[in-house]
Amino acid sequence: MLHAHPSAISLTHEAAAVVQGIAVPTAEPDIRVAVPRNHSRTRKLLPSQTYVQPTGEYPGRRVSAIRSTTSPTPREVQVVSGMRVTTPLRTALDCAFDLPALDAIVVVDSALRAVCRPDRFTGRCQGELLAAQGVELLREMVEAQGARAGKQRARAVVAIADPRTESPGESVLRGVAHAIGLPEPRVQERWADDVEMTEYFLDLAWPEYRIALEFDGYGKYRSAEDVRNEKHREMRLRNAGRWQVHRVEWRDLHDRESLGRRLVDLFPPSVARLTRRRRDLWL
Repeated sequence: MLHAHPSAISLTHEAAAVVQGIAVPTAEPDIRVAVPRNHSRTRKLLPSQTYVQPTGEYPGRRVSAIRSTTSPTPREVQVVSGMRVTTPLRTALDCAFDLPALDAIVVVDSALRAVCRPDRFTGRCQGELLAAQGVELLREMVEAQGARAGKQRARAVVAIADPRTESPGESVLRGVAHAIGLPEPRVQERWADDVEMTEYFLDLAWPEYRIALEFDGYGKYRSAEDVRNEKHREMRLRNAGRWQVHRVEWRDLHDRESLGRRLVDLFPPSVARLTRRRRDLWL
């Protein structure tokens, strides 16, 4: 795309994220490129690809090439692997405006994680910005976009962003919890087991209700020992910590309506009846 259009400024959105190693919500995202002006169609379908696997051939998603005239500033463009792409925070900004909220949060969390590099054990950031600084800078960037379409959604996404989230699945799960109006969860909540002298980190937790959500992503358990260790960890959390531990998988995220109802049902009636779906995050 950059070579086909000499006036192109950079790759943006999910395409820029992929080049930088930032997580995206789909394996085959559309390819967006910023241009100074656009005299032709903004969207063009590209030829689909066929993937050969041991079980057969499978058609890929029909990806679109999209031209965007919402251009980044020169300071918001960098070169990665020989390609001009928007910086991590500008990439997060564009996705917050233009993607569905529960997709955008995947990119925003990952981009913040890339610039902040938080350490789960110490809580300190080892990157160029502290976590609070990264989120605040992104908020300022949202407001600086003026009357750009999607601003209400972008504000909502950035307001719940958290660089401590460690996987795309955790980001979507946390997004659903916010979107259905649950109390704000704690991310990577530390629980110390004083008997076994070890500590555990919970993906999402509500300590006041002793409720924890754990996301089981692909490849989490690489061996039988991993499974045994995880079962022992959960046993300790349930018995010694009195936690209710509930697990969510990728397939659960595909039906967000059902997942939302399931999450609400975990809480006492006094909490459940106060939940209200947030349109700024659900859409």
